Amino acid sequence: GRFLIGPENERWDAALLVQQDSVASFMAFASNAEYLAGMGHRTAALEDSRLLPLEGEEW
Repeated sequence: GRFLIGPENERWDAALLVQQDSVASFMAFASNAEYLAGMGHRTAALEDSRLLPLEGEEW
């Protein structure tokens, strides 16, 4: 869909929102060998992706 703010020429089919306890917790996950082993498949399956760190209130 369209962004409320952002480039007019970009369209996205899906979004995934993930909550981690902390940036350190996310970095531990993202550097895990099993996670990294599957990274090539994820990269090959996606035309584009964004990783946007957000901070705020507990959900």
